[in-house]
Order: sequence, then structure tokens, then C-alpha cells
Amino acid sequence: MNKRLGVIDLGSNTFHLLIVEVSGAQIVAEVARKRNFVGLGDGGIDVLKHQSIEKGLAALKEFKDLLTLHSCSEFRIIGTAALRTATNSLDFIEPAEELMGRKITIIDGLLEADYIFKGIQLLTDMSEGISIIMDIGGGSTEFIIVKQNQQIWSKSYKLGVGVLHSEWHKTEPIGDATRQALLSHLADVLSEVKSIVNQYGVRPKLIGASGSFEVLESMTGLKVSTDSNQVVTIKDTLDIIEKVVNADFETRRGIEGLPHERTKLIVVGLLLIESAIQLFDPLFIEVCPYALKEGVLAEMIESPAIQ
Repeated sequence: MNKRLGVIDLGSNTFHLLIVEVSGAQIVAEVARKRNFVGLGDGGIDVLKHQSIEKGLAALKEFKDLLTLHSCSEFRIIGTAALRTATNSLDFIEPAEELMGRKITIIDGLLEADYIFKGIQLLTDMSEGISIIMDIGGGSTEFIIVKQNQQIWSKSYKLGVGVLHSEWHKTEPIGDATRQALLSHLADVLSEVKSIVNQYGVRPKLIGASGSFEVLESMTGLKVSTDSNQVVTIKDTLDIIEKVVNADFETRRGIEGLPHERTKLIVVGLLLIESAIQLFDPLFIEVCPYALKEGVLAEMIESPAIQ
């Protein structure tokens, strides 16, 4: 008998809902997918703003209605960087749990990386050479190093786009001096990732997940895929970075392929990608639509209680 499973990912910038139908250990259909730009970590992830909490609860009400509509009673709710860091996180968690009738599982950065790897592994061949998975979120960015489809190292950094925007993006456009200072800061923070990659002596494949990479994919003219990976060349990536980073807010709003809801935070997101290119010299960028929520679903499917 088929079952419906759901995952809600409470990201620091974006809330996601995914509902699928499963038969045994196989996903047979995607039933519903919803994304709400909440900005829970808007202005930083140390304290949640009242307005962001209200937007988050409104998004969860929409998700609850969708779960009911699609007869999905088996679901998990996962909280990440903003909810594990903010001093007033209970101001959101307590009313959210009451609304949903379900506990929210707050995960640490390492478990977040594990779920991201598990999700990306469902769709991506990482059997050759070295792959670096990079998942850019609102509150944190996860790096996972993969060799022959095996995760060999991972770490979560407090380098989400909400955090970086609050700390670095003070003017429009951001300006070359700030850009270079941010790239230097990222090089220092990510030096340990670079040293591990360098041990293997080969140029890695960079696999990108989440919002900033979706924008990159969209701006190349590709249709953003929900079920397959797409390759973006390094040249196209650098051209897009120059175009976006040198533009002010109003100019960015008019750039084709750049969603309006990404206008504010995309500059620091793309500078994170530029930093990765400088540090790792990847062969290309492979954008993957799967990440944390698909990894949580994979774990749910494997659970004996679901079989």
C-alpha cells in the first residue's frame, strides 16, 4: 500500500515543504512542493525579529493546509541555523509546534551536512575523483568532501547569506573594497577545506545546492530543474557574478533570471561561489535540486516504521 510522507525544512531564509508518495522503499511520485521566502534570519541569526516569526508561522499554516489537502499525516519538521542559534528561538518554536501538532527537530550543522549529502547522493554520481558539495543557506553554509561516493569530511560554517549580508553588504552596490575584503575573509575561514582538497592533487567537481546556485542556474537561461542536475561552466558563472555584484539593488531587480525575492541576498551568495572557485579551481559547477529535505525523506523511507 502506498503512503505519503512529508518534510518541512525551516531554513534561515526559506521554508520548504515536500510531499511524496512512496511504495515500499521507493518514491513513486512527487505530490506537492512549496517554498516560502520567510527571512527568519533576516538581519542575522542571533535574534529573530517579531515580523520574521509572524511570517514563519503564516508559512507553516499554508504548509499545514497542504498536508491536510494531500492526506499526509506522516511528516517531519526540521529546523536549522537560525533556530539552533537565536536566543529567542522558542518564540517561534513553541507556537509553531502548537500549530502543527508536531515537534520540531533542531539539528546541528554536522547532521545538516549528513542530510544534504544523503539527498544529493540520490541524484548525483560522485564515483570519479573528488567532489565538493556546497549548500548555501540563509544562516549557514555546509561543505562536504566526497570521494568515490563516500563522504570523507564535512563542516558547517556560519556563512549563510543572511549572516553575510548583515555583516558585509552595507552599500549599493557592495563596492570593490568590500568585495575583496569579504573574499579575503572567506579564504581565511575556508582554508581548512582547501587544505583537505589539495591533499588529493586533482581538480574537484563543485556540486551546488540551494538558493544561490538555483539563481546561477536560472541566470544562464536554463530552466531550473526539480529532478535533475545541470552543469554551469566556470566562465558563465564568473560572467554572472560580475553582472550581479556590480549592480545596485534596483538594477538587480531588473536582471532577467534573478527572482525578486533573491535580490537582497544574492550578492553575498554569489561572492561565496566566487570564493569557492578561487579556492578550489573546480572543473565546473553541477547544480543539484536535491538537498536536506530529500535526505530526510530518504531516512524516513528507510525506517522500519514506514515500511
